Amino acid sequence: MNASKLAPLLRRAAVAGSLALMAAGAAVADPITLAPQYAGQYAAGNGVDATFLKVKDDWHDSTVLWNEATKTYGNGSAIGGYDWGTGLWGLADWQTANRRNPPTGMIEGSWSGRVGQISFGDDKYNSEHGGKWGPVTVAPLFGPGSTLSSQDNWTSHFGGYIRVTEAGLYNFSVLHDDGFFFKLHGGGNTLEMSHDFLNPRDRVGFGSDLWLSEGLYGFELGAYERILAGVVELAWSRGDKNWTPVPTEHLVASVPEPGSFALMAGGLLLLAAARRNRRNA
Repeated sequence: MNASKLAPLLRRAAVAGSLALMAAGAAVADPITLAPQYAGQYAAGNGVDATFLKVKDDWHDSTVLWNEATKTYGNGSAIGGYDWGTGLWGLADWQTANRRNPPTGMIEGSWSGRVGQISFGDDKYNSEHGGKWGPVTVAPLFGPGSTLSSQDNWTSHFGGYIRVTEAGLYNFSVLHDDGFFFKLHGGGNTLEMSHDFLNPRDRVGFGSDLWLSEGLYGFELGAYERILAGVVELAWSRGDKNWTPVPTEHLVASVPEPGSFALMAGGLLLLAAARRNRRNA
């Protein structure tokens, strides 16, 4: 849909994001204690694995529901059934694009690899909104030599671990345009927040700060952009809502081999035993 058709839909449609109970806008609550998946100190990371997909602008099979009578998302008929219903419209379409085998004819281009801090967007975002929200790295899909038809209708997917080296209060937020989901795993529990459908760019964080201990916390972040400007940025704060992108050294792609820790622990035990023997000699 072109911008002139999209604007009235956004004005008439309530921003119907599926924000989790702890997402921004909820009353500030006491901190939530979340234990790490892997406790202890770990070496600095060098980023996490990411996938970017460019969906064809004329893809016409969105399953996101639209109620034409009330101009709202979430019920009614699939948007792909309307003449104007091309491209990405919500998390359901993100799921379709990121299947192991997406529908034939949906994906125009892709990029997968290791990325550092998660702060990506397109040229239109940087030129029109980077001054207010902060500039970001252009998504690898659209780097030098790109032959893609446009910088619209793209998705991103990131996964790995967030490395916490100091116990204390933390919070996480996602700057997004148009939508996203974020899952943080620790101690057998998962905290989630998301924003579905098409939304003005915004930064959404958990409504409660989190008390985190040293260790690794698993996470998954998915985001999508339909037309105009697009951005996705994962930031954290240390209990003060001073948002900064999570640094590369705090992003870990995979847990180090258990054997290395076992060897280290065994070496420390042998060293302690040797010292005891010397003292007792």
